[in-house]
Amino acid sequence: MQRLQHCLISLSSFLLVLLLSSNLAQAQRNLPNNRNTNPVFNNDGNTPTGDTTAVAKGIQYTKEVPDSVLRSKVFYFYHQPARAKIFQIWNPTLDPTGIQFADPLDALNGNYYLGKGIVGQPHVALFPTLSNGLSLQLQPDPNIGYAKRPFNIRFYQTQTPYTVLSYNSSLNKDYVVHVAHTQNIKPGWNLAFDYRLFSPEGIYTSSGDKNNYLDATMNYFSRDSRLQAKGGIIWQSFKIDENGGISDDSYFSSSSNRAGIPVNIYNMGTVNREFTAFADASFSLVRQFEHYRYHDSLVARAVNDTTTVIDTVVITDTIAAGKPRTLNPGRFAIEMRYDRRKRVFTDSTLWQEAEATLYWTNDVYPDHSWHNPFKLTLGLQPRLVKADIEGNDLSMYSLLDPFARAEISLGRLTLRGEAEMRGSFYDKSTPDSRYLLAIDYPFDSARQTLATLTVVKQSKCPDVRMVRDAMMYTGSKPRVIGSELIEARIKHRDIVDISVKANHLDHNAWYEYGSRLFLREGNSQLWLFQGALTLRLALGWMHIDIQQFLQHSTDEVQMPVPLWASKNSIYADFHLFQRTVRAQIGLDIRYHTPYFAPGYDYNTGIFYHQDETTVGGYLWGDVFININVKRASFYAKAGHLNALWDQPNYFLLPHYPGQRFGFFWGITWHFFD
Repeated sequence: MQRLQHCLISLSSFLLVLLLSSNLAQAQRNLPNNRNTNPVFNNDGNTPTGDTTAVAKGIQYTKEVPDSVLRSKVFYFYHQPARAKIFQIWNPTLDPTGIQFADPLDALNGNYYLGKGIVGQPHVALFPTLSNGLSLQLQPDPNIGYAKRPFNIRFYQTQTPYTVLSYNSSLNKDYVVHVAHTQNIKPGWNLAFDYRLFSPEGIYTSSGDKNNYLDATMNYFSRDSRLQAKGGIIWQSFKIDENGGISDDSYFSSSSNRAGIPVNIYNMGTVNREFTAFADASFSLVRQFEHYRYHDSLVARAVNDTTTVIDTVVITDTIAAGKPRTLNPGRFAIEMRYDRRKRVFTDSTLWQEAEATLYWTNDVYPDHSWHNPFKLTLGLQPRLVKADIEGNDLSMYSLLDPFARAEISLGRLTLRGEAEMRGSFYDKSTPDSRYLLAIDYPFDSARQTLATLTVVKQSKCPDVRMVRDAMMYTGSKPRVIGSELIEARIKHRDIVDISVKANHLDHNAWYEYGSRLFLREGNSQLWLFQGALTLRLALGWMHIDIQQFLQHSTDEVQMPVPLWASKNSIYADFHLFQRTVRAQIGLDIRYHTPYFAPGYDYNTGIFYHQDETTVGGYLWGDVFININVKRASFYAKAGHLNALWDQPNYFLLPHYPGQRFGFFWGITWHFFD
């Protein structure tokens, strides 16, 4: 009887496998080439999929799979304290902005920048972000968006070596080179490097940029992710030449005063060299386990006329893991970073900062279906800062700056709180402080529609250069800048993102230009009201990406901003030749209302307020085409198309006209072996 039962069970299993194989083979013709068969993460990039009945949580590997699915085998993540959330690289070759490899600033969603007209040169944000942290710096970073920092470089985990090669050029002398390679030398142990070169042609005769960026990183995960370690170095060199006269005098309304372009400033230029080294390691006190229902993989065979395709299809069915049997008392970690930034030429400055972060957190389930209802992170940050500005040596040692983060889950509602304090220059008795309270409410269990209310109160000493200039020219310490922020935001997937902000500033500080740059401090308070809308619409093959920014400053002297800024992409996204070719053809349009944009001082590399020249009030339109064939993508772009018939009296920054019409192209090739 038992033998008969075993025979019936075996026969039933055999028939079930045959049925599944038949169905999978039939469905094979419709499966996309870049589907995911990774045994660790499914399409959302962070949910574990099937494995044996009890497997330690972590990075795991299986045998090689066909090339058609290798695109799904590269994962990346950013330098995030207390966790390593790994995201899947999904078709990383196309970016529907039309400028994806020529100018990364125009591809940053939610940010709209105003520059000098040359890729990689100094620029400011049209939509400023206030109350965003206590990071100490020499002065506002003119290279933000281009410069690499530990928080915006990528770390990888791969099951096959991954290489990116890219070259971009134009009808002028512009060229951009990008080379990146990453591979795991052992399961969980990855090495990577990323090199970029921006070398655009300048606006004037004998002017231009030559910016080099290089980072090399390593990261390690133990098999159960209990031990995690990351580290790397970042080297950058920004060379900006402002030599020569003017290539076309008709460009400028005036060249005899500060409302025009400086003429014949021979041998003028700057070189910025930056070096960053960082490393961190964390250790979880308890190993975590999860349980899955076991399923096998099937070999699907699809026959189309005389062509036979054999591929492996994973049909695992994951049981959502419940509350762990053993609670983890937490994770201890240490992070260390060293920054050195040197500016060479008319104004020589040197900035050095060494910082360590020691923290403990009980948030050790980043990819788990169960989370602590109360998450807590506690830490200390010792720092040593040294600045040399025109021969003035300024130093600060900040001992054990504390910070704390907490999160409480009440059903769907989540309450988040943050608090941090940091020592400030010349005022040891009044450290910088920042407090944040946020409420998140998802309207559905999948968190596809999320509403957030955020309140921030911040007190911060001005940047180090401002402190030094105030002490040198006025003999008194600058006042602390107080700021408050209230923001309401609602987001539905990647389709709609709406935010409304009210920023309050007290004792703002800025630079103005007279016979020289001098520091000014506001005696009155100001409010900055901002609204942002991001909308991505798709109707079949037609796509419309809209970004609108509205803002109003109650004091345009302290905080000049454009009333309205707009950035839009309209493009068709479709496939050709039996889905072997993907193409995007469309138009980018950018615009912002006129305002007194900050001027750029090439001697010191800082921005200053001016009231002589307005910037804005004209359209900027680009026509582009992107083509993706398997691992290669190609783009071509006609930049600033409307300059062919518009009068060329437009400026991006005061005294710096925008580029005229140009034709750009580039090719990128991905290697997954």
